[in-house]
Order: sequence, then C-alpha cells, then structure tokens
Amino acid sequence: MSWLGFPGSDFLTTWVTRSILAGGGLAAIGLGALYCFQEKLIYIPKLPGVPNEMAAYPDRYHMDYEDVWLTTKDGHKLHAWFMQPKGWGGLTSKVRRSRPSVLFFQENAGNMSYRLPFLFLLSRTLDCSILAPSYRGYGLSQGRPNEPGLKLDSQAAFEHLVTRQDVDPRKVAIFGRSLGGAVAIHLTAANPGKVAALMVENTFTSIEDVAPKVLPMLSFLLGPRGIANWLVRNKWKNIVEIRKLTGLPLLLLSSLQDELLPPSQMRELRAAAPDPKRCTWVEFPYAGHMDAYELARTEYWPAVAEFFESHGLGASGKAFNEEGLDEDVMNQAKDNDAYKSTVNPLAHLTNPEPPPGMAS
Repeated sequence: MSWLGFPGSDFLTTWVTRSILAGGGLAAIGLGALYCFQEKLIYIPKLPGVPNEMAAYPDRYHMDYEDVWLTTKDGHKLHAWFMQPKGWGGLTSKVRRSRPSVLFFQENAGNMSYRLPFLFLLSRTLDCSILAPSYRGYGLSQGRPNEPGLKLDSQAAFEHLVTRQDVDPRKVAIFGRSLGGAVAIHLTAANPGKVAALMVENTFTSIEDVAPKVLPMLSFLLGPRGIANWLVRNKWKNIVEIRKLTGLPLLLLSSLQDELLPPSQMRELRAAAPDPKRCTWVEFPYAGHMDAYELARTEYWPAVAEFFESHGLGASGKAFNEEGLDEDVMNQAKDNDAYKSTVNPLAHLTNPEPPPGMAS
C-alpha cells in the first residue's frame, strides 16, 4: 500500500515523481539557457550557413549611397549606409534637404544587405533618403549586441542624421521592423519632440512577454507577473515606452499570419498608444512576419505613402500606378543577381567586391 492509499499506486507515484523531476530539469535547463545565452537567442548577426559579408550593396538596387562610420558614447565604431534614390546627385543641397529622411532599424537576424529590396522600395515610395545603421556586432560594426548597446547605437545614428547638411531635422521619421521596432520605439521616446513620425512593423510588447514563445518550457515562469522575469536582462519594454509617445504621428503595421511574434502583441501596443487620433493602424490578413511589403504590396506601400502625406512629410507617388505599387518598380528591385540572396539569405551568391573605401 502506498501513501496514495490504494493498491498499485506505487507505479503512479513513481511516474508522477519522475515527471515532476523531468519537468523541473527541463525548466532548469531552459532558465540556464535564458540567463547565459539570451543575447544569442535575441540577436543573430550572422545567419547559419551564410557568409557574414554583404550580399549586395545599395547601388545594385538603384540607390546612391555613402558609407558612414559612427562612434557611440561607449566608444564602439558602427557602420551605416546613407542612401538616396538614384538621380538625387543632380539635385542641389537645398532641394535634397527639402525631402524627408528615414532612420531605419532592421530585424534581429543577418546583416543590412538583406534589407535592400525593402529599402529600395521605401526610398522610391517616399522619395526619401535613408540612414540604415548596422547594430553593434552586425555587418561591419564592432562590439557585441545587447539592449543597452543597441540603445546607444540608435542614439549615435539619430544624432548623425539630424546634423547632416543635406537633411532637414524637422523631416526625420523613424522606421523599425520586428526587433527594430523596439529600437525605434525606445529612440523616439528618448528624444521627445525631435522625431517627425514613427513607423513600427510586427514588433512585441516586451521580451518577457515573447520569451515563452521561444522557450515554451518556461511559459509558466515568464510573461506577465512571471516569477523568473528577473533573469531577463534584455527587456525591451515597448509596452511601457510607447505610452510616452504623446502627440506623435504613429503608424503600426501588423501581419495577422505572423509566424514569429503574436499579432496580439501589436494590438496591445495599439491600445497603449497615448494618442489614438494620431495612431494609424494597418493590418494585413494574409501576410507573415516580414513579407507584407511583397505579399500585400498593393495595400502596404500606399498605406505608408498616405501616412507620410497626411502628416505633411510628402510622398512622391512615383512608385504607384492606379492599382497600387507599380510592377515595373518591383521588377526593377528584382532585376539583379543579388535579389534572390537578399530575400532568401540561404541562396548561394558569390559576394561582390566591396566598393573602394569599404572596410574589410
């Protein structure tokens, strides 16, 4: 007779005990991995099986560009591309300064070259210049990524952009996608009154909220009021920061088939935005985590352009025909050897030689 009080329950007692121990062991392993390797889980500068070199450069996507080197407050050297639509070189500095500029923050995996198809379409849609910094540890930038570091990186990029002679600081918007959305929200909150508009696509409420999706065995320890939240060093509390964005034009882009981040977290951010009248919400029912700009392009790009226009930032409209994004523009983005590599980083591509002056 076992302590459970009925015959044959010794087996059940043993099974329950072992299950508890096994579950506890898995949880302990998960907590250890979360504490020791969370930077590696969140930040992935190099994609598995893919060379770390740039797969392409902006000139292959019909953009003029310059290499920019930034120094952060903690002494790290960062690489960035400052890009303009092809043909801007013939414009006077005064005319270039009259156009909007976008500070772009990328997702968590791979280097900036994999964002070039998107950045080309963004520059054509808004007729804007773009500064795209590589986070520390990404691309040619020094250091190792973490939340405090990326916050310093974003501030260095912002300060560079708003002090350029060919940029009007009153027309600087910020765009962040996925992890970049967290960086963008923080930077905007840290610089009140200095950002013309903020655009965020498919980001999360906080790392504590999204960690259970990455480590399901910890779902009972992390999240709202989770007892193990103290282990999370990289918190990215977007749900807190977004409440500081009063009086700011805000565009939230949400893909309802997002396979990586719960779309419900974007809805939570929308609910937390302090100025609903200045918050524009656009959702894409059939798009995934980062493919709305292609799969839903006839809705995506007009929404971005209309947001810019409605807040006095201007949008050229040259990328559009009556049915939405001009297919000639999309084909122009695809019409080079780098396209398959930049939209599918696992595809093989012989890396082009770096332009003169590019650090190796």
